[in-house]
Amino acid sequence: MTTLYSFDIFDTLITRKTATPVGIFALIQNKLQTDEFADFSADFKENFYQYRTDSEFRQRHYTKRFFNNQDITFDIIYDDLKSNFCLTNEQCERLKQLEIQTELENIIPISENIQKVKELIQAGKRVVFISDMYLPEKIIRQMLVKCDVNLSEVKIYLSSTEGAMKNSRELFKKVKETENVEYRNWEHLGDNYISDYINPNSLGIKAKLYTKPQLKIYEKNLLKNASKDCFIQLAIGCAKNIRVNNNCSDKYYLGASLAGPIFYPYVSWLLNQAQKRNIGCLYFVARDGYVLKAIADILIKERNLDIKTVYIYGSKKAWRVPSLDLNNQLLKEQFVETLMWVHKKLDKYLGLTYKEVCECIPKEFHSFKKGFSSAKSERLKQFILSDGRLLKLTVERNAEKRKNAVAYLKQMIELAQERKFAFVDIDGTRFSMNCMSGLIHEFYDGELTGFYFASTPTVFEPVGIQYNHFYSFKEIMLGHVLELLVRAPHGQTLGYKLTNKGYEPELEDLPKKIFEDWGFEDYMDGVLEFIIQFNKWHNEYKDKLCFENLNLFENYVEFLTSNVDKDTANLLGCITHNLYGKESGEFASAITFGQAVKYIFTNSLETENILYSKARSPRLIRKLIEYKEAHPDLRKEIFNIFIHKRRRQAYMQILGFRISFRHLLWKDVV
Repeated sequence: MTTLYSFDIFDTLITRKTATPVGIFALIQNKLQTDEFADFSADFKENFYQYRTDSEFRQRHYTKRFFNNQDITFDIIYDDLKSNFCLTNEQCERLKQLEIQTELENIIPISENIQKVKELIQAGKRVVFISDMYLPEKIIRQMLVKCDVNLSEVKIYLSSTEGAMKNSRELFKKVKETENVEYRNWEHLGDNYISDYINPNSLGIKAKLYTKPQLKIYEKNLLKNASKDCFIQLAIGCAKNIRVNNNCSDKYYLGASLAGPIFYPYVSWLLNQAQKRNIGCLYFVARDGYVLKAIADILIKERNLDIKTVYIYGSKKAWRVPSLDLNNQLLKEQFVETLMWVHKKLDKYLGLTYKEVCECIPKEFHSFKKGFSSAKSERLKQFILSDGRLLKLTVERNAEKRKNAVAYLKQMIELAQERKFAFVDIDGTRFSMNCMSGLIHEFYDGELTGFYFASTPTVFEPVGIQYNHFYSFKEIMLGHVLELLVRAPHGQTLGYKLTNKGYEPELEDLPKKIFEDWGFEDYMDGVLEFIIQFNKWHNEYKDKLCFENLNLFENYVEFLTSNVDKDTANLLGCITHNLYGKESGEFASAITFGQAVKYIFTNSLETENILYSKARSPRLIRKLIEYKEAHPDLRKEIFNIFIHKRRRQAYMQILGFRISFRHLLWKDVV
């Protein structure tokens, strides 16, 4: 029969807003930069994080060796700092109070376990708290009460006051004597595998391990080099604590831990820019604007900003061809350049028949559906521009689509109600936005402004619109990975039609079940939960920290585009994706053995992203792909063996290749 229930305190009942416990020292170091602490040396203030962690480490090892594993106290740590850096008594006291104040400001409950304690207390059970901790009991009591007043009377056993630690089992022995309880009648819950599980179980206590959610791989990697960064400590801490206090799906955690932290700085920057430029209305362009608008709406409400948001439907398909204007030379040249990107679908893209296209171009280009070289593509481009017949026919055939697009945009622009407005997108070459600008300028003479999260390096010159960018990718074809994080629960905009409600978008028919099966609603809930929680901390620290921090963003983007792990690749790779009009099913499916072998000999792999497909594949398949990537001319080498060498020598060389390759795979698999 259980007569005593004990609980660990830190990271079991309460935790900190920061990603790691030492994140508190990063916040203190930031506070030390104010005029209030001008009497401290610049060296001490700039390196407080390191000095404070070093002091605790040094004193723990000192007491472990010379004082029989007794724990250190708060005063011992600060006496060490005082001695090492010639601090006065007054300075030392101010630092201690600053740490206590910062701890209290950043403590939050772990609701699941606090509820267990409350239920036991209400049932009349005997409950105690046990912790290896240097802080005084008075302060820890204040932390507990701040999280829940029902914890105010529970007895606390601290290593710093009892002179014994859970880590050495001695603290459990002291509690047994004081509480007069048998080990077999005692249950304990804590998060540390050794101190809270192995050690008490070895004594006969019924110990259970509280398995709190672990940091994600991208969070761990970032903290290795940026643990002193306050913004990163708070951002990762926010995501971590959402996982701790919400028992939700992987898609929810993806939104809260990856998408939310990535997009918060951009939308925060966007709203600040809108205020500085006196922009009163932001148009978020479909489909990438769906998630961004939801984030902006929360921040606008929480910050009480006078900014209106509108979701505007548009796409490459709805704007590019209808915007073609033979009198706008720059836009016409950009149109023909993008036309060459999809020249295999020239007729479909322009809304013409194959016969009509062939009637407008020389015979040498009639094989466009099979594709041709870049040189031949350039010749076709120059012909189309100089001849003009194909473009003129395209304008005539798409006149109705242009009229509807202009009418829809005019209808939407009127929603700004004479406010200054701007358009918001995430990534792109800027051509689609140029096309939209061309359509709008048919009825609007004012200045147009566009905001981009990022732009790929291959960008088009602005046409009738000024662009502002938060970030720029250094390599091509990275932006479409970020686009996976801003999917909208509807299909692509195909065009516009007049209804009894006015002009409305015609959308690609995507079954709602696609989004339900993937877990889009959970994902959005996770994104917005992070935004809500983190914005509270933004308000608390807005005058002390930069919340448009690019350090976290750049590390997470690098992770997504270069070092994605299998779990994240599985979550994002299964998204139904459409790139450049190609219906591709999943963004990046796992690779089969047959596909891997085909890739080795043909350089062809059916995926929009090899990195994600490789990450989702079995180890053997990954090794095949990596071997091919390390030997890009493998097919040519094998071909040359058979062409230039005798058959016997060729067989021997191929045999040698097979043996070395099998050895490589076997060694890695084993």
